[in-house]
Amino acid sequence: MIADGFHRCHMRFRQIICHLSALPAGERWHLCLFWSFWFSLATFPVGYGAREVLPLVSFLFLVLYYRESWEHSVLARLRVRPLFYCLWGMVCIGVLLSENVWTSLLHAGTGINKGFILPFIAMECVWDEKCLRHLVWACALACFWEGLDGVYQAQTGADLFFGYALNGGRLTGSLGDYSVGNYIALALVPAFSLWFILRRTLSPAASVFLWVAVLWPAFYLLVGASSRSGALAVAAAVGLWVILRGRCDLGRRTCATFGIVTVSLLTVLVLQGRMDIQAVGNDGRWSLWRLGWSVFLEHPWFGAGAGRYNEAFRALGLVPEQDLLTISHPHNLYLDMLYAHGLVGFVLGMIFLLGFLWWGWSHIRQRVLAESSGRHGGIYWRLTAWFWIGFAAWLVNGIFGHDFYRMWWLALAMSHLGVMIGAVVNGMASESAISPSATGCDLEEADTVVAKQTPSAQD
Repeated sequence: MIADGFHRCHMRFRQIICHLSALPAGERWHLCLFWSFWFSLATFPVGYGAREVLPLVSFLFLVLYYRESWEHSVLARLRVRPLFYCLWGMVCIGVLLSENVWTSLLHAGTGINKGFILPFIAMECVWDEKCLRHLVWACALACFWEGLDGVYQAQTGADLFFGYALNGGRLTGSLGDYSVGNYIALALVPAFSLWFILRRTLSPAASVFLWVAVLWPAFYLLVGASSRSGALAVAAAVGLWVILRGRCDLGRRTCATFGIVTVSLLTVLVLQGRMDIQAVGNDGRWSLWRLGWSVFLEHPWFGAGAGRYNEAFRALGLVPEQDLLTISHPHNLYLDMLYAHGLVGFVLGMIFLLGFLWWGWSHIRQRVLAESSGRHGGIYWRLTAWFWIGFAAWLVNGIFGHDFYRMWWLALAMSHLGVMIGAVVNGMASESAISPSATGCDLEEADTVVAKQTPSAQD
């Protein structure tokens, strides 16, 4: 029986190799790119090794794909590419104009293989609705197994994969820290759109049952990690969907959104036991924010340099009121950008972040409304919307979250951003009756792809 299983696996592997070898080079590399990225999303929290290596594997396939099919790529058709130049400009300011260039280079440079290449990888992995459905399943799978790891840790006191213990009574999962609450919150956002996939073939009752069955472990981990900023991100995601999907007048929509966000947030906080107003008032973040602001005032135009928060506030003779003297970041994404890059770098960074946020909104909203009304079949734009919301939720999470160069955190956000970009560009191309290149998502269909047309430039 075991021998038969190995034989079937061997034959399937040979079939896959035959499929790949029969494809044109561009389609072959695109297929490898898609599934390597899919695997990186599904295994994202498994450990540093996977997060370090898998993006580099995908990047190798990306380069080979660009070499063979550059004219068909999303990046070649993306008119808002200059927004990425703003990001690179901010990073260059944070490194080259730093008071300690080597320290800043080491701090920012760690993001090359875990964050900065991921939007370009992800944007090439969405050619049609099938690709989006596969990517949603990857997010849901990551939430499911990481959530189960949190359940196991709660019952045994140790994480299943690495033996990590709880931190101050809070779950840490396979990330080894209660910041796993921020990870699972952001991973949950695109996974929410699993609902639309299930409803395509199942009844409402069956869809509810399977949706809850897949995602409840992740909610359990979110509650057990007791991350207030994670809870805020999930609540904001729900509110953004109400705004995106809303049809009522502005005043009623605003009230409804505020009510839903408030109820969602309070529900999670109550479950976490994190509603203590005194604890919020005594949170060490307020002191860390004051230190970051003091550093910015000392270096207003080009900042103190990436990764120099601790070194910079010590040079001013300042100390945190509650946190350890070795604290490395101000626990605020925007303040981290401001102190490290100054006003010039901060403006460039915000153009990048808010530019893509607005670009996504402007292309997605009306299409979501049209799709939801039944005027257009499929669920393409609703799945796209939840990846856009995933990127927006990261910006909300950043109010109380980490530093900009926290690479697992940045990597997840850039993955969501890239998927949204690719979905918008190719979705608009499809509406224009222009056929992109191969879907790259289905081995059974890959060898039947017809001759490709060269797509014209799209927003």
